[in-house]
Amino acid sequence: MSKTTALASTPHRSHRLDRTAAVFLLLGGLAFFAGGALHPKDSSTGGTKLEQLHDMLVDPLWYPSHLFSLAAIALITAGLIVIRRRGDLPGRMARLMSVVAAISVLATVAMLVHLFAATEAEAIEHGHSTTLIDFHTWNETIVNPLWALAIATLAVAGGLTHTLGNRITLVLGLVGGLAFAIATATIAFTDLFDPLFPISSLIGAWAAAVGAIALLRRS
Repeated sequence: MSKTTALASTPHRSHRLDRTAAVFLLLGGLAFFAGGALHPKDSSTGGTKLEQLHDMLVDPLWYPSHLFSLAAIALITAGLIVIRRRGDLPGRMARLMSVVAAISVLATVAMLVHLFAATEAEAIEHGHSTTLIDFHTWNETIVNPLWALAIATLAVAGGLTHTLGNRITLVLGLVGGLAFAIATATIAFTDLFDPLFPISSLIGAWAAAVGAIALLRRS
């Protein structure tokens, strides 16, 4: 009786986990797009990178945009963790999912630090950097690109194996991930790749599409 019950409950549990992960990814994707759309811009009047950062830190949209971005990465992370816990992924995909989920947890913490960088606006206005700003800079040029590349890799692997999206969502995640990786890795040093930031919103499109496809399949 207990064996029969266990076998009967397994599909139901898998269904619930899949649906939960899909909702997390869908909401995370939408939040990522919103965060990018609201992100403040510098005054575009030249100056140093620190001065350009100050322009964005004092913008009223700093906190709303980065709260959306924090929610986005946290929700995507939660979705990946739920999928990994499902236990029925192929070996290589399971290992990749574990690595990407771990990087995504790190990226969530990093985005929290990024959010509170605005508290240092006054110090920057007086021409000073701070420990938090220095940490923020290294975080943005290392952790964000690492997360973006991890998402791009997962999008490709998931699309090819049809375990996470398909070959269409693969393109969204790959292009968005590469754009975000290049833009964030270079933002502290040059404006050359700033036009890639709008393209990086395709990460949100990837997550939302993967979540929507999973929900439609389950329904």
